[in-house]
Amino acid sequence: MKEFLIKCNTKGEVSIDDNARVNGISIALLDEKGIPVARYEFENKKISIIIKLTYEANNVRIHFYDDITPTTLVELTSSTYDK
Repeated sequence: MKEFLIKCNTKGEVSIDDNARVNGISIALLDEKGIPVARYEFENKKISIIIKLTYEANNVRIHFYDDITPTTLVELTSSTYDK
């Protein structure tokens, strides 16, 4: 599974290559100290026909555009970080 690291409070795109389409991808959201605060996984069948994932990250989660939802997600649940 291909892994991507995304910093908090950023926007951007994750390119989906042939390797990711076969094996799926894992995305970790890193805080300012480089500690993972959320993780998302997309099975290969969810991303098999797309070429990129567009996202916007805040302090505790990533919002993915393009009407795609992760197969698995783990996020902090404390509302004190969601600002």
